[in-house]
Amino acid sequence: MRKLDLPFASAARYSLAILGPIGSAGAQFALSLVLLRVLDQGGFGRFSFLLVLSQFTWGIWTALFCAPLPLLLSQGTGETRDRTRRTIQNASLIGAVVALILFGVVGMLLGEDFGAAAIFAAYAAMSLLRWFARAHAYAIGAQVRTTISDMVYAATVLIGAGLLLVFKSDALLSAWAILFAGATLGMIPFGRTYLREQFLQVSPRALADYRPVWREHSRWSLFGVATTEATANAHTYFVILLMGPTAFAPIAASALIIRPINVAMNALTEFERAQMARQIGAGRVDLAHRAARFFRAALALVWLLTAVAIVALFYRAPSLIFPPQYDIGVLVTGVTLWMLVSAIRAMRTPESALLQAAGAFQPLARASLWSSIVSIVAVLALLMLGQPLWSIVGILFGEAVFAALTWRAVRVCFRP
Repeated sequence: MRKLDLPFASAARYSLAILGPIGSAGAQFALSLVLLRVLDQGGFGRFSFLLVLSQFTWGIWTALFCAPLPLLLSQGTGETRDRTRRTIQNASLIGAVVALILFGVVGMLLGEDFGAAAIFAAYAAMSLLRWFARAHAYAIGAQVRTTISDMVYAATVLIGAGLLLVFKSDALLSAWAILFAGATLGMIPFGRTYLREQFLQVSPRALADYRPVWREHSRWSLFGVATTEATANAHTYFVILLMGPTAFAPIAASALIIRPINVAMNALTEFERAQMARQIGAGRVDLAHRAARFFRAALALVWLLTAVAIVALFYRAPSLIFPPQYDIGVLVTGVTLWMLVSAIRAMRTPESALLQAAGAFQPLARASLWSSIVSIVAVLALLMLGQPLWSIVGILFGEAVFAALTWRAVRVCFRP
């Protein structure tokens, strides 16, 4: 019976870890579906690109602050851990203020009016602070707070999406306002003490004290995030730059349907990375490897269930999701390509989390560097040869390289 303890315990932990992200992603999916119907293709393409851009900065926050946090909190004395936590927390707030300004400028450059750009920037900055708060809760073993935060966010966005569907007034500005409200209210479950430390107890020394964290951990992790983004989303930036938001709209629409897989990968990575860091810190590398195997099985199950749901949707009633101005043949091709991409990505995600938990950011960064080069070259070549949709194949090539090099890095890093 003892051999069954880990799978059952892991299943229970995963249920808690994924409950909130499923709820929040489901609500955001509902909002995207409303916008898919009330916006023209240019407006939907612009919204989707700005959302991708804001979520890219979640990866930056993971590299700079979230990924090193569980590793550092598993080391040193209680006083050292508390000082490290406060340093990273303060640096995250300063970074969010900078992001607020940058996002406002980007929103206006892409054609949003001042009001919509300002609210988008406020949402993007607040979402970064909530992203760090979630990672902190995981790192200290308070994952219930993360789940409650996600559910508050989900309820707010879902209610807002329903109101937007009824009233349909100034859809883009309303959408960003809904997301901002969700991110703001989602901070409340982390508690009065945490909020006071995050917003009121700011130290001007935070950036100076953050330097050792940057040198030892974050710089390699950030490099990895930048190159991973190039691997995963090179098509997004090139299509928007070369062809505009309208050309990007069908790609974004087809990507909507695989969101459950991405939700599972992101949610379980945040959760499992903290667990693995504690296991490796305690010298139980065997448990970390076992957790990675269970992690992969869980993602494979999510992928399979999503595939079944997609086949049923396109066979029975694709109009439930997609409005008539989108060509179904194009969408089927896009979804098929995205499912292949997500399959490879899901298979290498547990090893990526394992390397992050061990502090092996440098080999992970090298893997993502080579994969990003492959993605960029392939995407540009495919855009010159064919339609924008086929740029997804370039992402597929990059993900395959990333997976191979990540698996190799794990074998080298954990060699007996």
